[in-house]
Amino acid sequence: MPYSSFESLDELVAALPFRLDDISAINATYLRWHASRNAHEREVIQLWTYCFIRRYFLVKFVQEASWSAVDLDAIIETAFRKTETRETQIREPSRYASWVSVVCKNTFRNYLRSKRHQIPLEHAPSLSLAAEPPVAYNEPGTRQRALARAIDKLPPHLRSCVRLRFLSGLSYAEIAQRTGRPVATIRAFIYKAIKRLREDAEFRKNFE
Repeated sequence: MPYSSFESLDELVAALPFRLDDISAINATYLRWHASRNAHEREVIQLWTYCFIRRYFLVKFVQEASWSAVDLDAIIETAFRKTETRETQIREPSRYASWVSVVCKNTFRNYLRSKRHQIPLEHAPSLSLAAEPPVAYNEPGTRQRALARAIDKLPPHLRSCVRLRFLSGLSYAEIAQRTGRPVATIRAFIYKAIKRLREDAEFRKNFE
């Protein structure tokens, strides 16, 4: 599990003027930039987009033990590049965050197809973004319930840390401060919990 990747993501997210999950804030920022082309707002949009994409695929990495660090870096780069080159395809600027989530989902599907057929990621079929309606990042409902149920099955000492990490989005340092445990212990707990989550059939089924 790439602990350092999560920690570096935390540092990037800290530079945002709003929380990563504040969809209203990023949509409003994108609308302002769309109207004014303000350079500072463009930087905020790019940072949020990269952080969102990176978190999306880091979570996928948690669920699939066969992914390598090279796979992870490649798919993050591919998805981010697509958001930069396909902005003109956004039909509803007020739903920028949902559009980015569609890019992530379709990029992931193409990646899975390329893995099955042993096709390099860069040669995967082009996306058809208009074919799928926008959805929220966390896809409330089935996946969230599956994750919550999987976490409920964990031992109590692992359960609380995982909830804070994956449901509340806290950093390791924040979890350590809240629980009174050392950061090294939090890392160990999360690592053990991830191994258990990967073995949970319902969890894996809903995140395939």
